[in-house]
Amino acid sequence: MNTQKALAKFITFGEQRDEAISVIVSSPADSDKTHYTLTTETLIDVLKRCLSNEIDLDDLELWANVIESRDDIDCAEHEGFIYALSNSEQMGELNKQKLTQLIALIS
Repeated sequence: MNTQKALAKFITFGEQRDEAISVIVSSPADSDKTHYTLTTETLIDVLKRCLSNEIDLDDLELWANVIESRDDIDCAEHEGFIYALSNSEQMGELNKQKLTQLIALIS
């Protein structure tokens, strides 16, 4: 699995996510090339899956931290939302009410 496919599997919470994490951890995050662009559809899908308890809130925060820390993931369109999800110390603890609010703001 290459870095681009690994990022896609990780970001969409797809099958083979554990294998994707291994690839991501072993590849540099400071690439000059964008390997994945976070779309509005993917962001909303992940948030809705978290609301339906398919994705744990802690996993969502880790997910946002990885997205925020990797230069090869383009999340510029949703930078504020990723920041809010990955920085619970400054933005307050994640809960389902906040996720609902974020989805409303994104849609």
